[in-house]
Amino acid sequence: MAKAATKKTNPYQFFEDALRAKQRELLDSYERDKAAGNALPDDGIQDLADKAASAYSKELNFSLSDGERNLLMSIEEAFNRMREGSYGTCTNCNNVIGEKRLQAVPWTSFCIDCQELQEKGLLS
Repeated sequence: MAKAATKKTNPYQFFEDALRAKQRELLDSYERDKAAGNALPDDGIQDLADKAASAYSKELNFSLSDGERNLLMSIEEAFNRMREGSYGTCTNCNNVIGEKRLQAVPWTSFCIDCQELQEKGLLS
C-alpha cells in the first residue's frame, strides 16, 4: 500500500501571507511615486529656484519615507525570525507574543508589554 505524501504545513502561513501583502503594498506605492516623479515636467523655461524645487519634488517622490523603510526592514526581520523558528517570541523578554497582536502587527518583534517600554524609550 502506497503511503500518501504528506505536505509539510507552514505554521506561520497566515502571518507570512500578511507580511508579503504589506511588503508588496509598500513596494507598489514606491513604484507609483517613482513613476509620478518621472512624469513631472522639466521644461527649459524654469528658473534656478523652480528647477531646484522640481528636483527636490522628484527626489522626494523617489524615496521611501523613514517609516516605510523601517517597516520594510521590520518585515524582513520577521521573515528571518520565521526561518530561525523564533517568530512569535518577543525579542526582548522571550515571552510568546499574543496571536491577536501578531494578526494586527505581524512584523512586530515585541510583546505588548515590551512594546510599551520601547515606545517610552526604556528599551535599548
